[in-house]
Amino acid sequence: MKKKVLVAMSGGVDSAVTALLLQKQGYEVVGVTCQIWLNDICNIESSKSCCGNEAIDDARSTANQLGIKHYVFNYRDLFKDKVIDNFCNEYLAGNTPNPCMDCNLYIRSIDLLDKAISMGFDYLATGHYVINEYDESTAEYVLRKGIDQTKDQSYFLYQLNQDKLKHLLFPLGKLNKSEVREIANKNSIPVANKKESQDICFVPDGNYGKFIDDYRIMSGEPALIYHKNGKYLGKGKPSYYYTIGQRRGIVVAYGTPVYVIKILNSENKVIVGDAKDVYNYGLIANSAYYISNKKIEEGTEVLVKVRYRSKPTKAKYYSTEDGFKLVFIEPTSSVTTGQSAVIYSFENPDIVLGGGRIISILDQEPKGN
Repeated sequence: MKKKVLVAMSGGVDSAVTALLLQKQGYEVVGVTCQIWLNDICNIESSKSCCGNEAIDDARSTANQLGIKHYVFNYRDLFKDKVIDNFCNEYLAGNTPNPCMDCNLYIRSIDLLDKAISMGFDYLATGHYVINEYDESTAEYVLRKGIDQTKDQSYFLYQLNQDKLKHLLFPLGKLNKSEVREIANKNSIPVANKKESQDICFVPDGNYGKFIDDYRIMSGEPALIYHKNGKYLGKGKPSYYYTIGQRRGIVVAYGTPVYVIKILNSENKVIVGDAKDVYNYGLIANSAYYISNKKIEEGTEVLVKVRYRSKPTKAKYYSTEDGFKLVFIEPTSSVTTGQSAVIYSFENPDIVLGGGRIISILDQEPKGN
């Protein structure tokens, strides 16, 4: 009997080729698109964004060509609660959230996977560029970076564990993006040359502060900008328009470039400093997840990414009551609360060990552990 797989189809080329490859491998494939848009609430144009109306039509068109069933699941309420509302709340609290991480966690990794299993599917498959392999020597699944380093999405999937990985397929992990488009063109997939979505899907213009103003129907007061030395530099945009490490858009008279180093939303203040002030010595994270059932030993040297596009930095790992502490071997710039710290193996840098949400930053060199 054929194994059954539910493929998350976003309307793009990656998920389309995912469905195609699994069909060719002999699986019984069914497609599903998650409807997440809240057009009446967000009041933005979503037709060309991830999981908007056009995306649903594109996914359905691909499914029809492949001759597979296609469903649309309504995730509007969950997306509003876990992704959009959290995005706004985090910015208003002075943090810098990553809504793509929340979407992957709450919608794909938890709810959609649970639905797939409850509907009788053996697997859920997505178009992520990651590798999921079973290691016979450890009797565990290992999550690795995708071969195409420009497309690797392992950063977003650190929340997976052994129970989830045994039900997940990622057919694109060992392919380059150019190969995926080539496969799509050779098989006349309708979205073979469709452009990729950029930025956050519900803030396509990248203006996060304005989105919060419009969504919350509010208009914040101009923030008071101070240098870390205590000097008042003037007023700017509301404090939630800024993020740690930001330089662009800070219009103050100081003589040298300044960077955001602290955001005090409760006081509507933004603290800036010099370039050297954006470097930190470590971080503390909570809401930790681990891929392996085996614990990471105290003091283990690991690699960590503090943002999706950041370069991995070397650190030492220490567990805490509800997460972990990482002490950087060398100071690292622009570590931001609200983002995720994703841990990779130092010995095998393509292997994901786990991660957590950054809740505080070590801005002074630790004296001990």
